[in-house]
Amino acid sequence: MKKIAILLITTAVLFGAGVAFYHVSASGTYDSLPKEKREIMERKAQNKDKARNDSVSKKDGVNGPLVVQHDRAVTAQILTHVEDPVNDHKAKFKNGWVSPIKNGEMGGKNVTVEAGALINDPEQGYVFVRSEGDKRKYMGEKEYKTPSKHGEVRIIDAKEFILTLQAKDGKKWSFDVPTGTFKDIE
Repeated sequence: MKKIAILLITTAVLFGAGVAFYHVSASGTYDSLPKEKREIMERKAQNKDKARNDSVSKKDGVNGPLVVQHDRAVTAQILTHVEDPVNDHKAKFKNGWVSPIKNGEMGGKNVTVEAGALINDPEQGYVFVRSEGDKRKYMGEKEYKTPSKHGEVRIIDAKEFILTLQAKDGKKWSFDVPTGTFKDIE
């Protein structure tokens, strides 16, 4: 009998505490918080509501661009501008190329190639290849230097996975993306 009484009292206390906690947390107000904390919490709540109701949007908001990235198909193309904050410390990139990977040419779903020159040796052409899987998941990367020093390189043409690179002085190579090999073009 004593155990049942203790169990009932414990249950009542826990139930009461739960109801009180639910009431306070469900009220949705931050009146008891200091002004700065209250403003932060209200802003976070507004951002959550906006994110729930927002579809894909590319317009700029107060805190920068509002972009939701989905795993959409990539179109093979030469990129006129490349931003790579991870590798910008070692190379200055002139342009790039992106393509979906089909038929098992390489591992992954998409491949990105960046072309330019090394920062510590501007005469050395440099090619950086990165592959991605589903949902832009990083799969791997490889770095290549041109066979000879002719300055920074640009991608000027692409046929399948064979890129045509041209150095600053006019020297051209074909670059096989899956194998990472260069061939002189006369």
